Amino acid sequence: MAALVSRGMRRGIQRGFNAVRLSGDAEALRHRGPLVVCANHPGWWDPAVFAWLQHHFFGHCHGYGPMEAAALRRYPLLEKAGLIPVDPSDPQSLRQFVHVARDVLQQGHVLWITPQGDFADCRVRPVRLQPGFAHLVRHIPSVRLVPLAIEYPFWNENRPELLLRFGSPVPVGEGVRCVTTRMEAALTETMDALARDACARDASRFTTFVQGRAGIGGLYDVGRRVRRWVHRDSFQPRHDP
Repeated sequence: MAALVSRGMRRGIQRGFNAVRLSGDAEALRHRGPLVVCANHPGWWDPAVFAWLQHHFFGHCHGYGPMEAAALRRYPLLEKAGLIPVDPSDPQSLRQFVHVARDVLQQGHVLWITPQGDFADCRVRPVRLQPGFAHLVRHIPSVRLVPLAIEYPFWNENRPELLLRFGSPVPVGEGVRCVTTRMEAALTETMDALARDACARDASRFTTFVQGRAGIGGLYDVGRRVRRWVHRDSFQPRHDP
C-alpha cells in the first residue's frame, strides 16, 4: 500500500507540473546516512515533492515526515506513505512523534519536515522556524541537517515549474537555539539563491529531471500549428524561446 500511495503522489507531480528542476550542487543527494531535510512550506504539494525526491534520490532508505493529526485524518492514505501524525497541542502526541522520529533516524532513514509550521510565501522574510527539529537531532550526532528551498512559479507554459535547491548542511552539535538560528539563516540563503534562479526564468541554470507535455492544446494549439504551416516552419509546442 505504501508503494502505491507514493507512486500516486509521484504521478501527481508529473501531471501537475511542466518540469521538475534542481538548482545548485545537491551535496545532500550523495549522503548515505540519517538525514533531516528542513524545507520551506510554500503549498499543498510539499508532501508529494518529498515523495518524488525520496524515490529518485534516496531509494536506499525510507522517507518519513510529520503531519498534523487532524489534517492526516482527512487524507488517511498519506499515513501509508510515511507521514507521522502529530498534534502540536498534545504533549503525549509530541513525545510519541519524537520517539518515532528518532527511531527512524537511528535506522539511517530520511525525515522530511517543514518547520515553518504553516504555509508561507517564498518571499516572506525573515524566515522563522519552530525549534522542534533542533531538539530532535541533538542526541543523534551522525545525522545530517540540510535546508531545502521549494518554489512553484509559472514560467512560459500553462503549468507551473517545480523548482528545488538544497543548501549546505547545518552543524547539529550545538544548543537548540543556536541550531534553530543557523537553520533559519541557511534556509533563507538557500531560498534567496533559488529565487534568483526562478526570477531569471532560465532553464539552463537548473538540472531538469522531468519535462512534461508542452503546449496548451485545443483550438489554441491548432491555430499555432496552422500559422507555422503557412510559414513553412516546424511546430514547436513549447513557449520557451
